[in-house]
Amino acid sequence: MSQLSRRIVIAQVAALLVVLAILLPAEMAHWREVLGTPDSFSINVDTTLPLLLIVLLPYFWFVRRPFWPLEGASWGRLKTWWNAGVESPWSIRGTILIAATSLAMCYRVAVIPVGDREQFHFRDLPPAYHDEYSYLFQTQTYLAGRLSSPSHPNAARLFDQMHVVNEGQFASRYFPATGLFIAPWLWLGWPILGHWLAGAATAVLVFGIGRELSNNGTGFIAGMLTALSPGMAMFGNLVLAHHPTLLGLFFFAWTFLRWMRRGIVRDAALAGIGLSWAMLCRPMTAAGFALPFGIVFVASLARRAIEKTKNSPASGVASAPRFPAAIQTTGGLTPPRSPGMSLVPHLLAMALPLVAGFIVLGIHNHSITGSGTTSPYQLFNDIYTPRHVYGFNNVVRGEQHLGPRVLDHYDRWAINLTPALAAENAQNRLLASWQWTVGLVPLLAALIVFVVNGVGSLFRGGLAASVAETTSSGRLEKDSRPLGWWLNFAAIVSLFAVHVPYWFVGIFHWHYVFETGPLWCLLLAWATDTLCRAWLAAERPRMPVWWTLLIASAVVVNLIDLAPLWYPSKLQAGVEQIAFSRLKYQAFDELLRREVRQRPALVLIEADPADRHIDYVVNEPSLSAEVLRGRYPWPLEKIAAEFPNRSVYHFRAKTGEFRQVSRAKESADAK
Repeated sequence: MSQLSRRIVIAQVAALLVVLAILLPAEMAHWREVLGTPDSFSINVDTTLPLLLIVLLPYFWFVRRPFWPLEGASWGRLKTWWNAGVESPWSIRGTILIAATSLAMCYRVAVIPVGDREQFHFRDLPPAYHDEYSYLFQTQTYLAGRLSSPSHPNAARLFDQMHVVNEGQFASRYFPATGLFIAPWLWLGWPILGHWLAGAATAVLVFGIGRELSNNGTGFIAGMLTALSPGMAMFGNLVLAHHPTLLGLFFFAWTFLRWMRRGIVRDAALAGIGLSWAMLCRPMTAAGFALPFGIVFVASLARRAIEKTKNSPASGVASAPRFPAAIQTTGGLTPPRSPGMSLVPHLLAMALPLVAGFIVLGIHNHSITGSGTTSPYQLFNDIYTPRHVYGFNNVVRGEQHLGPRVLDHYDRWAINLTPALAAENAQNRLLASWQWTVGLVPLLAALIVFVVNGVGSLFRGGLAASVAETTSSGRLEKDSRPLGWWLNFAAIVSLFAVHVPYWFVGIFHWHYVFETGPLWCLLLAWATDTLCRAWLAAERPRMPVWWTLLIASAVVVNLIDLAPLWYPSKLQAGVEQIAFSRLKYQAFDELLRREVRQRPALVLIEADPADRHIDYVVNEPSLSAEVLRGRYPWPLEKIAAEFPNRSVYHFRAKTGEFRQVSRAKESADAK
């Protein structure tokens, strides 16, 4: 048995043991609950089907006859296409299929019926989260041709809005690129279309990354798993920053890997542009994702500079300088086109877009906060939610900076972050990222295979050796681990690490590490390609079918309801959770349309203290809508003085009481 196959065997056994250690206790607890509940039957969508497949594993392992002949013209064409990488033409059919699947998934979420009588489609409802309203506020500001709007001159506090700075300048707390991204689609009247297209483009870029690192087959699996991810489809229907960020990050990763392979300045420039865009959407996410790539970039240029010095004429060495072996190839492909090119253009190509991004960010900051180095995000935390500050011991530190403008009820939502809570949050984010991407068992198994096989590679001579490992024929082994796969894995670890010092686990327990989703799909695709090659070489032709069933079962429970075995699917359950808030906003909008008969009007909203996540005070930046929403309590005599031409209403969210408290001056005079 070769060392490579021995590593694969050890990795398989380790994955099986770890998976069983998790599945068996979970299944025992589940069936105790089911058997203890009369007239109740269901399966655990994360564990039951994988455990059944593990029970059937001996059959797939020991029966050596394939289900179909592994020969013939069709099989040969499939193998040729699968094994081809970036040296082959880009697969247009694969691209169309992946993009169409992603768009179809987003559309499916949009048309899911919700409500007690299923009277609404998901797409018909207003946004669910405070953040969405803030991003729409930002977009409306940009469409008005402004970076911010002036606060109301005399009644600014009346219009305080969640995640919106209202200190002289009325502006979203968030970073500028998301609003810019949404703007053309909101102008067209379909604000979520851009997110759908960004999701489809991201899945196609994942396909490209898989081709860069391995072959067409690996890229296609990763792209399709990304397109079929229930989390991607759900967040593709939320007006948040994640999809614009994904687009920038995966364009960055794809072009960076092309730079590693080809050494072309243009690729470095494109990578810098992608990263700069992502930074202008979600800076910490961009930093966490890109940190390993940045280390490789700097290290490769430094190493090449050293080699160039050694190979200079003064040193007496005549050979031309080259990129390091790990940078020359990421999959046995062509070396850089211009190995003797100066380092400065590469450095400038990557750095200048980032410098431009920081300049844009500084201009944006200054227009809202008056300081180029103080972001609206930071200002909002300082004034309104000091307990939400980043880092450990956040509540204790935040309570030392409480001021008169603190949103006390919302601010007290924060939990003081301790190492124990940080570890619990990281665990929950990891589990949720697996559950909402593909499934717990396939991704856990893929991770173990990756790590165990990778450790074996390191013991054989280190990372560089594993990258440059060749066979006697001089070609790079298909199963050697290229540096790009380590970057993929390191980006996951880094993105989790930078969010450890934050107290909130995240929307659906994972939105802070949402951008790792396609990276997990790439890791699972790598494991699929690696394991299937090993199984076919070892004459276990039914094992690839077993592995396919394991992944397919996870996709099925994610997307399809099958009562009484499981209901709802993960996708349906996620949509219903989001729809709860959306339906409340929809009900309030209908209440205003029905009850506010005298317009223009101002509705004073008394929040429900038991519900910190629903806030009906949402206005456009111009504060010129026919019906404005303000905060209660507010002195009525001041209201009459500031808004003489608006009728005033009062809504008590806790009881649902809605009443008119005054008429507009013109209406009263007419009466």
